Amino acid sequence: MKKIKKKTRPNKTQALPAFVIGYSHSDAPPPGYLAAWFNQMYGGPLHVHFIKESGHSQFEAVHTTWRVAVNTALPADAAKIWQQRLQWSHSQLAEVTSLKNVGQDKRDVALHTARIARGISLLTEGTAYDVVTHTFLNPSDWNDRPLDQFDLEDHVRVEQKENIDSYQMWFYTLGLAKFGLEEIETFRPLGLGDQPVIDQLLAIGNEILSTGKVAKVGDQLTLRKSGQLVIIVRHRTDQSTGRVIQLREVKWE
Repeated sequence: MKKIKKKTRPNKTQALPAFVIGYSHSDAPPPGYLAAWFNQMYGGPLHVHFIKESGHSQFEAVHTTWRVAVNTALPADAAKIWQQRLQWSHSQLAEVTSLKNVGQDKRDVALHTARIARGISLLTEGTAYDVVTHTFLNPSDWNDRPLDQFDLEDHVRVEQKENIDSYQMWFYTLGLAKFGLEEIETFRPLGLGDQPVIDQLLAIGNEILSTGKVAKVGDQLTLRKSGQLVIIVRHRTDQSTGRVIQLREVKWE
């Protein structure tokens, strides 16, 4: 383990964390415990780089070229904001934040970030909150994947809302934003099956993610497994759910 220098202190960063973990132990697990757990689970090596003058609660967890920032003991004022927002009674909070990994596959970085959050939640016996998908994960809720296996459903979920006035069901993703992409949406008449639409949106999300590019209006995608043609027909911003979501509407035959 070694120390690295930073020009700015981590508590001044405005980056939104990928995961917030709430726990009730008086002390956070030492970073060495997290490294030992990671090495046992995934073969490692996980290197812990401490942030200058921040003690042992703030560090970077590095595996190969994948890096995430960890803070296992949030200051009381920052913790209080999350406790109120999530209605948590946990006395201690930790954060895991994705860092800019230039030139890296964003799927690898997201997988590494999730594994670190999983490790902290297991070691603290706490609850993790996925900030983008608004999902709560207890230790038993995590899907463990080998280092070489990526499943979009571990990171993205599909929401649906009924619109009686238009006789339509609105389907949209939450989680593609983790990869620097805009969420996708589609509309279907009421009364039709939900699962085929959910599966199709996840397949489209996988296809967009594999290109590594932001889909633009007018773009056409051919799904590799089904050969189905998908068209990006609209871009819009939605705030009806209480948060701002950038959306690309998709249609298929």
